[in-house]
Amino acid sequence: MPKNRKNPEPTAAQIRLQRDRILASKLFALSNRLRAFLSFIVDAQLEGRADKLKEFALGVEVFNKDANFDPSIDSIVRVEASRLRSKLREYYGDEGKDDPLRIEVPKGHYVPVFHLLQQQSALEDYDAQQDVGRVSSNSHFTARKFRFTLTGLMLVTLFFLVVDDNTDEQSQVVLINEIADNSVAVLPFVPLSSGVDDGYFADGLTEEILNTLARLPELRVTARTSSFFFKGQDLLVLDIASRLGVAHVVEGSVRRDGERLRIVAQLIRASDDVHLWAQTYDRTRDDVFAVQEDIAESIAEVLGVVLDNSAREVMHNAGIHDVEAFIAYQKGHEAFVKAHKGMRMSDALAIANAYFDAALESAPGLTKARLMKADLRSHIIFDIAAGIRAEDYLGELEETLAALHEEYRLAVALSPANNQRNLLDLEKTLFSQEWTGFPFRIQKAVQPGRCPQMNWTALIANFGWADQVAAKLRETLACDPMETSASYQLAWSLIWSGDSEAALRVVAEANENGLAHPSLNDARYWAQLASGHTDALGSSSDLTEESRLPYNREILLEALAGDPTVARRMANDYLSRPDADDRTSMVIAAVIGDRKRANEAAARIDAYPGSAIVISHAIFSCYCGAPFDLDATPNYKARIEEAGFPWPPPKRINYPAKTW
Repeated sequence: MPKNRKNPEPTAAQIRLQRDRILASKLFALSNRLRAFLSFIVDAQLEGRADKLKEFALGVEVFNKDANFDPSIDSIVRVEASRLRSKLREYYGDEGKDDPLRIEVPKGHYVPVFHLLQQQSALEDYDAQQDVGRVSSNSHFTARKFRFTLTGLMLVTLFFLVVDDNTDEQSQVVLINEIADNSVAVLPFVPLSSGVDDGYFADGLTEEILNTLARLPELRVTARTSSFFFKGQDLLVLDIASRLGVAHVVEGSVRRDGERLRIVAQLIRASDDVHLWAQTYDRTRDDVFAVQEDIAESIAEVLGVVLDNSAREVMHNAGIHDVEAFIAYQKGHEAFVKAHKGMRMSDALAIANAYFDAALESAPGLTKARLMKADLRSHIIFDIAAGIRAEDYLGELEETLAALHEEYRLAVALSPANNQRNLLDLEKTLFSQEWTGFPFRIQKAVQPGRCPQMNWTALIANFGWADQVAAKLRETLACDPMETSASYQLAWSLIWSGDSEAALRVVAEANENGLAHPSLNDARYWAQLASGHTDALGSSSDLTEESRLPYNREILLEALAGDPTVARRMANDYLSRPDADDRTSMVIAAVIGDRKRANEAAARIDAYPGSAIVISHAIFSCYCGAPFDLDATPNYKARIEEAGFPWPPPKRINYPAKTW
C-alpha cells in the first residue's frame, strides 16, 4: 500500500478559483456583505497583507465604518465573521462538498487558511496558464493573458448570468415578493409655503434625511433618484412602496414663515398603511440639522436599529450641515438632470456647475457635487476630441483634462474607502493617458458594492467585462429602480454580453415603470438589430421615436438587412453635413464598409490627448467589433497594449459590408 503523501500547498490561482466558486454559489449569491468580506480577506492573504486583517481595518475597509469606529463598542466585524464561518461550513456541507479546496476562517482570527484536498488536472492547467489575480503595474498584459484573467472571473459572473436568464421572475422575487423589513424610501417632503427657495429647501431636507439613514448598514434605503421620481404624484403609499420594493415609506412636509419652520414627518408601514411614528417640529431654520438628525434617528430606532455613539457619529457626518449649501446643491442637481436630457450637454452643465461651486464653498467634502461638477469637463474633452466642436482657445483640451483629473483625485480622496471609490478610480483611468494595470483596477471595481453609481465606467463592457458591468448596474437598480441611466446602460451592456433578448426585457421593464429616455429608445433599437428582430422596424415607431443619435437610425437597419446602396446614400447625407463629427462619422463609415473613411476619422480623434474615452465610446456604440484598424490610432493602440485588452472586440451586430 502506498504511503500517504501530504497534500501540496494550493497555488494562488487555485485559491482564487475556489473563492470565485463560493461567491457564485446559491448560498452566497444574494449576501453582498459576506461576499465582500470573503473577497477582501482572501485577497489580503494572497497579496501579503494578512497583517492588515485586524478588526478596525476590516470595519473601515469592508463595512464602510469611518475613522471613529470602535470595535469594542460596535461588534459588526465579529458578528459578520461568525456568520461567514457558519456559511462556509454550510456551503462545504452541501454545494461545495466535492470541491478540491477548502477555505476556512479560524475562530478568533480573520486570516483565512487554505487546504488543498485533491489535485485536478484542470486546476493545474489553469494555474500554468495564468495566475488570475496577478497584475503587475510595471509590466504589460498580453491579450492572451487577459482572456485567462476573464476565465477566472467566470464563476462570479455565473450568478449574474442566472439572474439575467430569469429577469422576469428572479428579480421580482428579490425586489417585490421578498421585500426586506429593513427597507425604507424617503419621499420628497412637501413644501407648504411658497417662498422662492422653499421647494429646494424641502428637497434638501429630504436628501439629508435619506443620506443619513443610508449610512446605516442595517437599513436598505432607496436612493434619491427613485424616491424623487414620485415627487408631485398623487399615488397611494402602497403603490409607491411596491414599485420601489420597500416595506416602509417616510413622508413629510415643511412650512416656512421667515426664520420659523414647522416640519412634520411620519414613518408608514406600506403593507397596512399603519403610521409607526410621527412627529411635528416647530423650530428655527438654524435648528434644521438637529431636526434632521432626530428624524433619522427616530426612524432608525423604530425599524430596529440599535444606535450607539459610533452609529450616531456616522449619521451626523453624513449631512451637509449648511442650509445655503444644500439649497445650492439641489438647484445644481436639478440643472444637471435637465442637461442630460438634451443633445449638447456642455452649455447646460455650466449652469449646474455654478450651483455646485456655491455648494462646495461651504461643503468641500460633498463628493456627489464634485463628481457631477467633473462631468462638465469630461463632456468638454469628449466634444473636442470627437470633433463635435473646436477648442475655444489654444490648449483648452489639455487644461480641461488636467482639471478633470484633479476633480477625480479629490473625489476619490474624499470618498469613503468602499466600492464606489474603486469605481471613481476606474473612471479616472478611462480619461488618463496610461492604462497599465487597468485590469487590476477593473477587478477591484467590479466587486460587490452598495448602490454603486456608474457613468463612463460602463464603457469597459466592450473590453470583455460586459457581464461584470451588467452585474454592477443590477446592484444600482436594486436600490435605485427608477435610475434611468442605469437601465439603459444595463441594456447596452447586455447587448455586449451577447444577450440582446435580456436587453429588450430591461427596456420593456423600464418603460413599464414609467421611465422614458431617448437612450432607452436607442438601446431597444440596437438590441432589435443584434437579436434579428428587424422585420417590423421599417414600419414601426422605432424609426421615428426620440433618439440621442445625431443621424437617422435607419442607416443601421439598411446596412444590416437592406440595400447597401440605400445605406450608403443615407450615410453620405450625414457624412457630407458640415456639423458631422468624427466619432459618429467613424461609426457610420464602418457599418457601410468604408474602411478608409473610418480610419481617417479615428486617426483625427487619436491625435487629441485624452481621446481614448471617445474611441472607446465609438466602439461601444457601434457593436460592430473594431470600427477602425488599430494601426490607424497609435495612441489608442498603446493604451490597449498597456492594459492587455483583447483585440478586436467581438461583433454583436454583424453588418455585411463591414468585412474587417
